[in-house]
Amino acid sequence: MKPRTTRPKTMKLSLLRRLFGYGAVSAGTVVVTQSVLIVAYSVLDWPAVVANVTAVCVAAGPAYYANRRWVWSRTDRHSVTREILPFWAYSLAGLGISSLLVALADRWWQSAVGVSAANLAGFGALWVGKFILLDRVLFARSDEA
Repeated sequence: MKPRTTRPKTMKLSLLRRLFGYGAVSAGTVVVTQSVLIVAYSVLDWPAVVANVTAVCVAAGPAYYANRRWVWSRTDRHSVTREILPFWAYSLAGLGISSLLVALADRWWQSAVGVSAANLAGFGALWVGKFILLDRVLFARSDEA
């Protein structure tokens, strides 16, 4: 019987580390997004969708850099076509879904809690898919394939 190598265990630990890091970056992104959203909507009295778009755009740049550098340890040159544009396209998909939900929540409840929950639901729906996109496509290394 052949002895089992440690590669599968190492790969599993690496995946868990990335998932944990992605979760931590996501939590930080939620704090930034929700803070901007609540201030813009409740304090500045901006329309719900405008507040949502602003909040998502403020948080997306730091989320990209934190995921790339901290979670996937990428320090090489950024690729506009292979990393930045797909990241923003996925972020815009989340923005579209969350903006639709935010508009509906504002129409139905006119409350910061409803608008905030709608934003979270929109991005939460795409959370797993975004991890897979970042891990397998955008920040994947050729030596991990």
